[in-house]
Amino acid sequence: MKKMMMFVAMMTVLAAAFAQEVIVSVGAGGHWKAKSTPQCVVWLEDAAGNFIRTLYVTNRAGKRSWLFGPKEGRPESLPVWYHASKHQGAAKADASGAVAASEKLDAVTSATPKGGFVFTTETGGKACRIRAEFNTSFDYNDTYTKKNSGVNGQPSVVYGADIPEGFASGEISLSLLGTGSLDGSDGEIHSGTPGLTTAPEIVKSIEVTAK
Repeated sequence: MKKMMMFVAMMTVLAAAFAQEVIVSVGAGGHWKAKSTPQCVVWLEDAAGNFIRTLYVTNRAGKRSWLFGPKEGRPESLPVWYHASKHQGAAKADASGAVAASEKLDAVTSATPKGGFVFTTETGGKACRIRAEFNTSFDYNDTYTKKNSGVNGQPSVVYGADIPEGFASGEISLSLLGTGSLDGSDGEIHSGTPGLTTAPEIVKSIEVTAK
């Protein structure tokens, strides 16, 4: 029994050692609140691009609770994340009020911040990818008009970076990868930013810092 307890204690210590803690900092850009505050999400993927878990998501997107929005939510708001996470939203309770562990939204959820935000999370110590997606509704311009882009205006912008195995010190900057689907029909990151004007100015910087 004592050997078993010692083994469990040792494994707990090892798990804590390899659960690399990092700080994610999102700096607001000049267009963060030009018309309305953006919807934001940050998540992890493995080195092969498979979804791991959501780290941070604004309430409306996470709970699919939109003013005057359809019951199924607005996948076009953050389409890359919606598809990667299989439309993961707020956990649904059964009649007793219990929520299955597999259905819990494993993330920091927040009302849309009025400026940038900072949070601490764990990467697990293995090589992985971090992704972040932002979208401001009604963000129209000459290319993305009310007639051709629905509620969105300009599509979501997606940022990303690779986090190496054992990342223990230093800082990694996420770079702009492209845009999400304008109508939410797919979860692809569409490279390039043709026709965008203000959308890339929602955020100024996104940094991951190892503690």
